[in-house]
Amino acid sequence: MSQSPNRETDVLIYAALETTDCFSWVIDTLSDHGVCDDHQFETDALAETVANLHRATFEFTHYSDGRPIRATEVVDGGIHISHVFAAVVEQRGERLLFTDRRLRDPGTPDRGHYRVYVDDAAATIRVELYGPLEAI
Repeated sequence: MSQSPNRETDVLIYAALETTDCFSWVIDTLSDHGVCDDHQFETDALAETVANLHRATFEFTHYSDGRPIRATEVVDGGIHISHVFAAVVEQRGERLLFTDRRLRDPGTPDRGHYRVYVDDAAATIRVELYGPLEAI
């Protein structure tokens, strides 16, 4: 365990990880639509800068108050859900982060959905699995 030395560093770690996670999501979406094809040099430069920012966070696994910085849960053995807990907790208690469909192969019946809950103060992530809704 490598703990951040103070709250100011906590805030920087959180900002860096949120930036790198957002970059990954945006670049994947833009690449899927061919937007990055004409700007390879610029995209690579940004990716290298963000990678450097991400590497700077590797030293720490916990915030200065002892909470882990990030947690990951696996849903149905294939979906990895990773969450960076807020450095400064503004909302106590568990909150719904998102809901999504469970994975299934094409042509197979609906398997239902799942809900992901997080609690930044307790540094916990919880997943609830639900089966398919039955016809009324």
